Amino acid sequence: MKIYINAYLAENLGDDLFIKILTEKYPNHKFYSISRGFKNYTKNNLKVYSNTYIFRVLKKFQLEKYLANRYDLVVSIGGSMYIENNDSKRDFSLGKNKYYVLGSNFGPYKTQEYFNNIHNFFEKAEDVVFREKYSYELFKDLPNVRYASDIVFNLNTEKIKNTNRKKVIFSIISCKYKMGIEYQKQYEEKMIEMIKYFNQNGYEICLMSFCKAEDDEEAIEEIIKKCTDDLKQKIEKYYYRGNVEEALDIIGDASVMVGSRFHANIVALLLGKKVIPVLYSDKTKHVIEDLKLDLEMIDIRNIKDFHAEKLTGILSNDQEKNKAKIINAIEGSKKQFEKLDEVLGKEK
Repeated sequence: MKIYINAYLAENLGDDLFIKILTEKYPNHKFYSISRGFKNYTKNNLKVYSNTYIFRVLKKFQLEKYLANRYDLVVSIGGSMYIENNDSKRDFSLGKNKYYVLGSNFGPYKTQEYFNNIHNFFEKAEDVVFREKYSYELFKDLPNVRYASDIVFNLNTEKIKNTNRKKVIFSIISCKYKMGIEYQKQYEEKMIEMIKYFNQNGYEICLMSFCKAEDDEEAIEEIIKKCTDDLKQKIEKYYYRGNVEEALDIIGDASVMVGSRFHANIVALLLGKKVIPVLYSDKTKHVIEDLKLDLEMIDIRNIKDFHAEKLTGILSNDQEKNKAKIINAIEGSKKQFEKLDEVLGKEK
């Protein structure tokens, strides 16, 4: 079959993992999509048209459904795809084809009008699978709505170089982009405080960008600029630019993840790292609570209350007890594709 993917194709590692998992799961089908100028996606059974102008026209005038109509069915796959951004009347329909919504969460939202609009969109889908119970509870009146753990728990980790050295990865976000500039200064100060802690305790340090388009790289440069010259020399940088396998090996090379990015935490958990989630919204918190993981979380919205000396206790906490829960999450995540398997065949 020919399948149109509605996804966030902007060289964001988390979303690119969704695409990798989906297309590798169904190798005998052909997938198509469009990106806003990013050219590294077309490979194997995936063809992505890279045209910035056409992409903008399709999105601005809500015409993507006319492109999607050329294919046999539609899969919307992504995490935070249904956030209200002063677009309560937006047309989310994706043409006349049957469509599946996988791996998502809903909100934040502001108006009942937006909620009703999305409710109507979900009601007409063949299958809607949320990755957290908070979103599921909002739409559980619909018989086609389900919950399953995050799609990235489906990731095959066998080929990842998992060396587990005394190294810490900081997955950095731009608070200015994600939350508002008022959080930026305190976030930077606390990241530097933690970098100093890990440096003093003999860890190698890498600041990692998951998405250039969302200003991760700019945020990293700002943090490094504010470090002392001596500390700057101790900091590596890794900027993700579309090479998924390389990025996964970078995470595999560390023993600790300080994860501001949602999927930094998921991948690190899969690889057996010590994980310190740094929250910019409630979605990471919801997933950790759903899975009943014993993890100390740092909330950027209250980050002034966190002090680096707390890391001693966090790092001494035995995360082995989370192993069984992560195995359950891996099994649970397979349910994301349960209904799609019925149409495309259970291939991988």
